[in-house]
Amino acid sequence: LTQPPQEEKYVVFEPDRGGWNNIRMAAETAMLFAHATGRTLVLPPQEKWYLLDKGSHPDENKASFRMFFDLSKVSEAMKIIYMEQ
Repeated sequence: LTQPPQEEKYVVFEPDRGGWNNIRMAAETAMLFAHATGRTLVLPPQEKWYLLDKGSHPDENKASFRMFFDLSKVSEAMKIIYMEQ
């Protein structure tokens, strides 16, 4: 008896409009949930984050999770893709 191939499942994370600590805690929860359930984590593209918009040019005011988390290390334990993909 062979098992049919399992389709890939995803956890899509989109940060709320709260402050950085709220976003960080929600991202950590999404990472843990994706890992525990064997799903691929989908992270959002760069965007403006509340209270992290200190640059003088609008393009400098965008942040991504790559700036705050060592995603290369996290991706050793789970699959991560980005909405841009």
